[in-house]
Amino acid sequence: MAFTSTTATAQCVKEGTILVDTYYGFPNLYTAIFKSAYANAGSPSSVTVKGIGPIGLRGEYLLTDKLGLGVDIGFNNTKITENVDSAGNTYVNTFYTQKIGVMATLNYHFVTKDKLDFYGVLGAGYGSRSFSFTSTQPGYTNPTIKSLIPVSARLGLGIRYFFTDNIGMNFGLGVGQGGLLNAGITFKI
Repeated sequence: MAFTSTTATAQCVKEGTILVDTYYGFPNLYTAIFKSAYANAGSPSSVTVKGIGPIGLRGEYLLTDKLGLGVDIGFNNTKITENVDSAGNTYVNTFYTQKIGVMATLNYHFVTKDKLDFYGVLGAGYGSRSFSFTSTQPGYTNPTIKSLIPVSARLGLGIRYFFTDNIGMNFGLGVGQGGLLNAGITFKI
């Protein structure tokens, strides 16, 4: 009897579980599009394109063993800097865009095993993108433009794998806030 064992399979998430995900997404579509456009145009080395994100934080509370209600806070930006030589002077032109989104999510957990959680997500909420242009050229007016429709949304699938009872990794695939792909660390409370 000492050499036999029984294995019980438990759900890694169930009603009342609280999950907190950090994530970094790919690609930053604005950064990718502008890098490609400048590369294809043969732009001079005086142009740099950089970006952060999508980066975010999600929280979820499981209302039942299968259904969770959550919030997703996301951010990304893109910055293009160009040094322009004109009549013996060097000016710096900068284009900057950023998006901040906060949305409610509804998650349906298809499969929950001992260490694995596979779920679908549908989310909608507030999302604000702004665009600004600056220049060191004398007399230049620096306009800033904000989104006409401040909406953020996501439709996707996700998977979490838990290394311990409370720490794991997450991976998501979808459209909308968070990038086409995203991954990060999960904490279970």
